[in-house]
Amino acid sequence: MDTVLQGIPGAAAYLDDITIMAADKMDLQKKLDQVLECIADYGFHLRAEKCDFYMQQVRYLGFIIDKGRRRPDPENIEAVRTMPRPRDIPTLRSSLGLVSHYGAFLPKLHLLHAPLNHLLQKSTRWNWSADCQASFEKIKQLLTSNLLLTHYDPSLPMVVTSDASNHGVCAVITHNFPNGSEKPISHSARSLTPTERNYSQIEKEALSIIFAVKKLHKMMYGRHFTLITDHKPLLAVLGSKKGIPVHTANRLQRWATTLLGYDFKIIYQSTTAFGQADALSRLIGFQSKTPEETLVEI
Repeated sequence: MDTVLQGIPGAAAYLDDITIMAADKMDLQKKLDQVLECIADYGFHLRAEKCDFYMQQVRYLGFIIDKGRRRPDPENIEAVRTMPRPRDIPTLRSSLGLVSHYGAFLPKLHLLHAPLNHLLQKSTRWNWSADCQASFEKIKQLLTSNLLLTHYDPSLPMVVTSDASNHGVCAVITHNFPNGSEKPISHSARSLTPTERNYSQIEKEALSIIFAVKKLHKMMYGRHFTLITDHKPLLAVLGSKKGIPVHTANRLQRWATTLLGYDFKIIYQSTTAFGQADALSRLIGFQSKTPEETLVEI
């Protein structure tokens, strides 16, 4: 189906489930005609009773999508709210799979996952501790709160903020709107591997940037964006226009070379300054006061 819809902006498909998005009714009609023509050319047929047209809001792949925003489907969130605690590895994996589907809304997810991920390690005996229960309940609490993300718009300025802790790396991508507001498009996070936990702080912070550009590559590649970090030493490594410093560690040199393929301006903001924007304050909401301390997209 992706081949059928190729070249039609705003048209997307998951298996045989097609959705078409447009800025106004006229644009929607134009795209709808294109989609129907392509479907006919490929010899497919649609059942009229299964089609909905000119909807202001749609339920799609576990999300509610309307003008300017998307949020988790309340029916799925209710399933999370009433989800019993896992009793073994298979049920834990199933629970985490459902939660991870909404990882883009949860910038703190990598921090909350830590005690649960520990249970998934082969060398760990199953022991549902108080920390596991607290983490599980906190994740459910966050998912049942008011979670909203704005839609990606390539015409708007883009800001990418990354951060690292001793447990994981995370990134948030936001749009700056003409009225001065800043709204999140997506949050991403993952836990550090045992090897990565041994990295120096500057390496962890640089890793968070590499994680951000790889995770959000489709949005960022070929477009100018502003990259914000709260780790000032990174400016000398990644922000220098004179090239990569020769004394830089090999790992940092490799990452700096990777970033040469992106068009960005890197700036420093202190940890407290991160809190000026709502989306960014959510990113560092789990931080301590220590400056060096600190998740389908449609």
